[in-house]
Amino acid sequence: MNIRPATLADFEELYSLGKATPELKVSATEDFMEPDEFKWAITNPNGVFILAETENQKVGFIYANAKDLEEPFEKNKCACLVYIAVKPEFRHHGIAKKLYLECEKKLKEFGISNIYTWANTESDGAIIEFMKKNGYNTGHKYVWMDKKIA
Repeated sequence: MNIRPATLADFEELYSLGKATPELKVSATEDFMEPDEFKWAITNPNGVFILAETENQKVGFIYANAKDLEEPFEKNKCACLVYIAVKPEFRHHGIAKKLYLECEKKLKEFGISNIYTWANTESDGAIIEFMKKNGYNTGHKYVWMDKKIA
């Protein structure tokens, strides 16, 4: 298993995996990130986008944005864990944990002190349990509401 930064050459395979992973989906009107947003995330200089691969396939990825525009303060710099995905047949082998730990290490290099994320409570609960195992506390309960206007 190799963990490395993602590149635009990985886009197709990673984007397909993301579309097939509903656990962090929060929008009722969109299946997943727009392709252009996903490509931007891969190249975002203020982000951490890494993948896990076997010899011949990408099996998971994680993306966190280390520049939280809502938290422009020097103290308690926040990052948003936007997405973590592992192919179902590769789950329960520690891949998500390896991706997460590498991502957290990279975020610390950005000077990040806090990480937050959104998780879909309508899924099987695995993502919430994973986050709790990695030290996250359940915050307030919100309902994400969205509407497509164009």
